Amino acid sequence: MSKKTYMLKMNATQLKSELLRFTRNAYPDMEIEVQPSADDPGQISIYFVAQKFSVLYPAQRYHYLRHLIPSEFYDEHLCNTIWFELAPGEKPEDLRYCDEELILEISPDVMKALLSSRVIEALDDLMCPANPSVPRSGCFGDYRHSRQMLLSRGFNEDELFDVFHVLMARGGFCDCEILFNAVDSSRLKEEYWRARGENREPYDPHRRV
Repeated sequence: MSKKTYMLKMNATQLKSELLRFTRNAYPDMEIEVQPSADDPGQISIYFVAQKFSVLYPAQRYHYLRHLIPSEFYDEHLCNTIWFELAPGEKPEDLRYCDEELILEISPDVMKALLSSRVIEALDDLMCPANPSVPRSGCFGDYRHSRQMLLSRGFNEDELFDVFHVLMARGGFCDCEILFNAVDSSRLKEEYWRARGENREPYDPHRRV
């Protein structure tokens, strides 16, 4: 049986140009390379390199990139490609990926540990203070607030890896999404839906950054 080779519908230069166009607003320093895979020349590898990735896990990097690229374009040109999202100086072999089965198994206990440590409560106090006169902190599209809170409560880096992958599995890819998606209730989430119910534009935690 002959080996099936994936063929791009546009050449590598055209594909790179389109991807830069989709990503330049969010990642103005993005560098992109499109080339045959080192392991399988019939497979196309795309390398996305940006400084902002240095504080993000690989799953976050892919999540943000995927949302910048129109679904129609992805389905037509990218669905059979292999992606590597790298910080400057990183290599694909440097990346650490989670065990999805393990994350699913530990999820209930991780969430219990977060609730008992009151990290979620503290994050809500920071991003949506009960007292409206207290300045609120915005979201930077990463875990900078929750990371510091967890470290200050004795969680180590290996534990943070598990914690944040559990939160990502629940839709929490950044500090504000932890409160919007990964937990059952928060003031930030309640505030959002109150505004929607009153036909007002909800507060956007990213807008103040």
